[in-house]
Amino acid sequence: MILRDALVLTLAISVLPACGGKCPDPQTPSPDQSRWEQELDQKRVLALVPSSKITIKRDVHNLIVSAEAGALADGFHRVMRDPTRRFGLIRVDRKPSNAGKAFTMGERFQGRYELDEAIKQKLKGKWRDWFGDLADEPPFCELLYNIENSHTSDYGIIARLELNPPPGAEFVLAYQYLEGSPIAGSSTFAITALAPGRSRLTQTFEYQEQTEDFAKFFSTAGLRLHNQVVYSQVQQAAELVGGQIVESDIPREYQEI
Repeated sequence: MILRDALVLTLAISVLPACGGKCPDPQTPSPDQSRWEQELDQKRVLALVPSSKITIKRDVHNLIVSAEAGALADGFHRVMRDPTRRFGLIRVDRKPSNAGKAFTMGERFQGRYELDEAIKQKLKGKWRDWFGDLADEPPFCELLYNIENSHTSDYGIIARLELNPPPGAEFVLAYQYLEGSPIAGSSTFAITALAPGRSRLTQTFEYQEQTEDFAKFFSTAGLRLHNQVVYSQVQQAAELVGGQIVESDIPREYQEI
């Protein structure tokens, strides 16, 4: 597998046209970034289709954190909007005008699976020394960027944002999936106060795969990866506010990325 990957890297470098010495990056203004924004704005919400042969499913997990609900909600929001954060190989891409700022209702974003980092992690020994940097170089990075946009990303739109709820109510951040995602549905993060210095984050993932092939993948590996990302998001939020996850119904084998 490593030899094949190295050959693919070499071939890509030799046959692809150059992209002007600079790799695409949605956080940096450029013609590529402008096109990315336009395409993001045109994506429609993917509706759940009960009549489809692929069933609608729901995955719910609860994580107990040693932090006040308000503090955890603030930490979670700060983690999710921090452009330097990664959740495994997932990063959140937003329009440059929104980068680092608080999320707003109706905002669109991309959850990008970073293929360049996946390649670097897979290469070992001399192969990493010889080919590890190629993923950062034009024109191969442009190829990876386009594959990420077309095949390994989720796209979302903020559908609920309740960061200052009335006393006793939950803090909620939820988004729906947009065209270009391999699934329809939504992800909802709700934080509830349990006791002084203790809160519960409930993640509700309602989803319907868009193809039978992806449904097979998601049932055997994809859902585990999703749970790993969720655990990483909550763990980073807890640590940011001086807390930790003290209990979780996500299996331990599904927690580590």
